[in-house]
Amino acid sequence: MSTPSEPDDAALLRAFVGGSEEAFKDLVRMHQAPLYRFIWRQVQDHSMAADLCQKVFLQVFLKAGSFRGAASFRTWLYQIAINQCRNHFRASKHVENVGLDSVAPPVDESGDVVEAEQQTRRVRAAVDALPPKQRYTLQLRFYQECTFAEIAEIMSCPIGTAKANYHHAITALRKRLRTGDE
Repeated sequence: MSTPSEPDDAALLRAFVGGSEEAFKDLVRMHQAPLYRFIWRQVQDHSMAADLCQKVFLQVFLKAGSFRGAASFRTWLYQIAINQCRNHFRASKHVENVGLDSVAPPVDESGDVVEAEQQTRRVRAAVDALPPKQRYTLQLRFYQECTFAEIAEIMSCPIGTAKANYHHAITALRKRLRTGDE
C-alpha cells in the first residue's frame, strides 16, 4: 500500500469534521499500520503499542476540529504519537530506552537465520540506546520516510536540529556497531 497523499488526508479530515464517520475510519485504515510500527519501536511491547496507537487516534478524533492545517496531517499524527509515548514513559516511570535483556538468545547457534537475528538485536539495542530525540529522528527518517522538514515540524525544532540529530544518531550507531558496544 502506498503512502497516502496529503490532499487525501486533508480531504478526509475535513469530511470527518463535517460529520463523516467513514472518513475517520479511512484515516485510521490508512495510517494505523505505520503508526503502530513507529510506536512499537518505542515501547517494544505489542499490547502497549496497540493501546498507545488507539490513544493517538482518540486524540485525533477528539481534536480534529482544532487541526489548523499549518502542518500536514501525518506530521500532526506523529506529534501526537511522540507525546503519547513520552506520557507513557513518564507515567510508568520507565526509562525511554527499552533494553533487550528479556530477549532469549537463540537455542541453535548455527546458520544464517540465527546470525541475522543476532544482528537485528544488535541494531535494535544500539538504536534503543540513543537519546530520545536522536532515536525519534532516526526512526521518523528511516522507517516512516519523513523529510527533514516534516521531522522538524513533528519534533518542534529547526530543520538544522533535525538534520543534526539524524547525523549524531547515525554516527553513534556506526560507532556502537563497529565496536560491538551495545
